[in-house]
Amino acid sequence: MSALLLDSLLAAPSLEASTALLERLTQAERRQLGAELPDRIKALRDEPYTQTLPPRIQALALLSFFCVPPSEWKRMHLSALPEETAQVAVKLKAPGLEDAAERLVALDAVFGAVARKLVRAGVSRRPTHDNYILSLLSVDVRFVPNPLDADPRVREDEVWHLFEVEGGGELSLAARDKYTPDAKTWMQTFLRHMRQGTLDRARLLDATLGALERDFAAFRAGWFSRFHQSLEPTHEELERHRERYLRLLGSTLPATVSLALDVVGTLDGRHPFPESTLRPALEPVLLARHKAAAQQATKRLLALAERETTDARQRVLLSLCTGLAHEEVDVQKAVFKALTSLASVPEAALRAAVEERMEGVAASLRKQVQAWLGAVRDTPPKATPIEPPPHHGPVSPCEPRFAVAPIEDLDSLIAAFSAGLEDASDPMEVERLLDGVARLGGQRPEDFARKTSALGKRAKKSCANPYQEPMAFRLASLALAWLAPHGQAVTALRELPKTPLSPAHKVFLPLLDARLLDIARALDKGHTDGLLSFPTHAGGWIAPEPLVERVLASATEPSPTDLCLALSRLAPAEESRTAPAPSRKGQPHVETLKLIDWASGRGRTEPRGPEALLAMGRRHRGDTAPSVHTFTVKARRSGEYTFHDLHVSTKPKPKATRGDLPSQVLSAKYGGVDKPYARWAATLWPSGMEAYFASRAEELAGNLDWFEASWGNAACYEQLLHPWLHLGPMGRLVLALGLAAKKPGESGVSVDAAIAALETGRLSAQELGATMGELRTTGLVKLKRWATTLARVASASEHHARQVSVAIQRALRKSPHAAPRDEGSLVKLLLELLSQTETRLEDTEAWDYLRETPHRKSLEALAPMISSTAPPPPSGARRKTPRRAARRPRPAAR
Repeated sequence: MSALLLDSLLAAPSLEASTALLERLTQAERRQLGAELPDRIKALRDEPYTQTLPPRIQALALLSFFCVPPSEWKRMHLSALPEETAQVAVKLKAPGLEDAAERLVALDAVFGAVARKLVRAGVSRRPTHDNYILSLLSVDVRFVPNPLDADPRVREDEVWHLFEVEGGGELSLAARDKYTPDAKTWMQTFLRHMRQGTLDRARLLDATLGALERDFAAFRAGWFSRFHQSLEPTHEELERHRERYLRLLGSTLPATVSLALDVVGTLDGRHPFPESTLRPALEPVLLARHKAAAQQATKRLLALAERETTDARQRVLLSLCTGLAHEEVDVQKAVFKALTSLASVPEAALRAAVEERMEGVAASLRKQVQAWLGAVRDTPPKATPIEPPPHHGPVSPCEPRFAVAPIEDLDSLIAAFSAGLEDASDPMEVERLLDGVARLGGQRPEDFARKTSALGKRAKKSCANPYQEPMAFRLASLALAWLAPHGQAVTALRELPKTPLSPAHKVFLPLLDARLLDIARALDKGHTDGLLSFPTHAGGWIAPEPLVERVLASATEPSPTDLCLALSRLAPAEESRTAPAPSRKGQPHVETLKLIDWASGRGRTEPRGPEALLAMGRRHRGDTAPSVHTFTVKARRSGEYTFHDLHVSTKPKPKATRGDLPSQVLSAKYGGVDKPYARWAATLWPSGMEAYFASRAEELAGNLDWFEASWGNAACYEQLLHPWLHLGPMGRLVLALGLAAKKPGESGVSVDAAIAALETGRLSAQELGATMGELRTTGLVKLKRWATTLARVASASEHHARQVSVAIQRALRKSPHAAPRDEGSLVKLLLELLSQTETRLEDTEAWDYLRETPHRKSLEALAPMISSTAPPPPSGARRKTPRRAARRPRPAAR
């Protein structure tokens, strides 16, 4: 019966027909009809769009409202609910709808209009959910009237709650007005109704201050600060809320504090606040995150102290000491200047308060404060050479601490596989899985099916979605090939769906696919030799001796793919090349062994073999000239914006050769990949990390401000942490980019990498400074971020502080391009480091540049003893000229 009723209604859907149907049904029949509605709605939504589709969906949504219990409502089923629902509810006198409005807005704010109609009609109670108020903002006022204009009752009640509910996402006053023409914004609508008298001005000002007192998020609170300014309160209105503005000084938001400071200054100028009220309110502002607010508070306290009596002035002085703990040296200087102007000689209480905060005083200011206190140390700046790091240079990649342990038994393999399907982010774990299947995949104990049933289900579910992270999909494919019946591994692997590779994956994923196919073939043939290309040490390295042992123990010839990757991962031989080459006479796989010996430098004569493998051997031996990577930065205009693009070039230009993995890495430029793939790609040619960094640099530079989520970027910066890696030009470029990255996960890894590299000697301060100097005036990086991250590097130790100081000096050079506007932050850091380490400028070229900038005055006392340019002649020097001829003698008397 329900099906017939619905078919009849959907044949000619209308509000009247739906109402008539509901009137004929009893409450029990409505419940019976409601059970069938979800399937009908789903079927309709799967139909192609026609003009009759929206009326049918709307009719079913109306039926769902009255036939389905409110506790079972779902947003999808009610999404087309008409606003006339309230009229139908009044007509039907439907029971159980007292909380219908609350339930609707809890599902989604888009139901706000229907909920308001239900409340207005007396069908439902007024909701307490925030979405009831935020639903006003779901209306797109660019195309439909603003609710303030369309419904006078909104102006009486709901609109005032917009000042109490913060909202989020797109549902906030700030978000809505951001992309709305000015004439139609909520701010202008409020002001228009205020001028028309339909919104009370005093109540608007009161509500605005209430919103600011709630400390909403900075973006959303900023709207209320701007609205307060647009109200242009009179002095009488400001006086009415005098105490509230004082309380706003304690806000955590810079915009709110700035507004309160301006208003408090105006009020204090006309009717001064008592010291007991103003001083405690201003004291927290001395530690405000934005230094402008802290400096303004310092001026207010200074003016307060100058007009007060001795006791009150002493209290103000003690409050001013709080500002010495501010992180910005400019604020500390302003506070110290105020203190010295009020007290030429500090009293005991003031001295104790300053000494208590002495540890947080900037190094460049500390001596002045100590002199004021009468406890300065007379230690003139000195220039001493940087002491060598305790561990000079990279370590060997084949040290025992970096060894990778293979999987030893079937249970461990199953457990590792289950973990790998959930998280394939560790490339060494991926390699352990591949090698484990290649060695242990033929073992089939009696309880094999029971032990691997959960793994099989998880792998099937994962392979049902081929459009996922490439590494996880391929591991699931390998699991299904391994668990297939004996002899069907290759068939199972080839039956899985294949997706087109993006340009970012076309170089390396075919290699992984070939390895999986080799493993499947070995499973079908019952081979258990394992993989030659399985890394013996972290980072992808394979020591030559274990590789030779694997070849000797192998019962079959290695596949070209496996041998290619093994040679690409070959680590330098420990013994000298002058040692005699080992004899391979009578040993199995002689040609492969000769190739490994020759590639590792122990063989003298080039063996026979495919050209791709020989090319890799020549690279390892150093017989091939290394590729040189260089970069340039070009400005590009797009409308009113200027973008700076990094371009990396490689010479000689490599040609990707099939089978020659290093040439493929050199020619690859890829990005937009996830962490597992980016990490694994770095292990394919561990001795060619310069090529890896060169292939990633352009993408890293294009996303320093995190315009789009690119999770593989952090994985690239992680490669800088390897203790065996000496940072070449591309490594230093990537490190400099990471230090300027906006995303904390990227800049944090880069800070750790810089600390470790400077400490172990894998990177010198001069090398880092030279790279920074190349980027400084390009517009690609923000020097303020460099100042922040380098300060963290310098905080690691006194030695790091000296090195960062040298690096900054090396970066500061004369340039044909204009100096960046934020260069002052880098110079301030340099000044702090020089003061902290009690040294002076050592780089004469840096001083020659700085002496022509506004920073000369602050650094002049720390100038180097000598300069790279001849000093100007003394101002008093004059060109020596012969004396004027003596006055002609008088003629002799006649």
